[in-house]
Amino acid sequence: MPDGAALPVLDHDLADDELQWMKSAYADFSKARDAAGPGFDPKEALRAILARPEYRLSADAPDLSGPGPWRLGQNRHGRGVAAVFLPRVELHTHIASRTDQFPMYVVGEAEGFSLDANGKPVLEPVVGGSHFHNAPGAPHAFVPKVGVAKPDNWEIAFIAITPRNLKEDTHRVSDEVRALYKQAVGQDAPLGV
Repeated sequence: MPDGAALPVLDHDLADDELQWMKSAYADFSKARDAAGPGFDPKEALRAILARPEYRLSADAPDLSGPGPWRLGQNRHGRGVAAVFLPRVELHTHIASRTDQFPMYVVGEAEGFSLDANGKPVLEPVVGGSHFHNAPGAPHAFVPKVGVAKPDNWEIAFIAITPRNLKEDTHRVSDEVRALYKQAVGQDAPLGV
């Protein structure tokens, strides 16, 4: 496991152009979904949208092959942008890095788990086009919606904007956080990273 304590803390506000890029990508995804009908494949639609020239972060087209994650490159602020697809819960923290996650779709329903300013567990509904900001050190996870049957093919897809390669700064949460997760979600926390 990496030692996040050795990294400088990177906590930032996203710039207006980063937020606008996300709003545009989500708006185009929503239009594709609304026009498609019952045979809609959200991952293929997102692949087609992110391949468009207006969403390229460099002159080179991103590699959108395979099941993901798709690393889209760095934006003009030097932050990494990736499309991430999770078929399971990944409870973790980034000790020295702020992360911003923008849900694009969920197969099934989902909530975002985190702790509030008083250290109490919070479940926030995931809706397309929303923005989850995780401050450095904040534990977080997307979870199937509590009290709703989880489909076998449950998956959440989101765009992540991060200040560094998070392989350097992804950590398991404490036993205390795991207990708070169980209190909120009603299930044991996954082992994590």
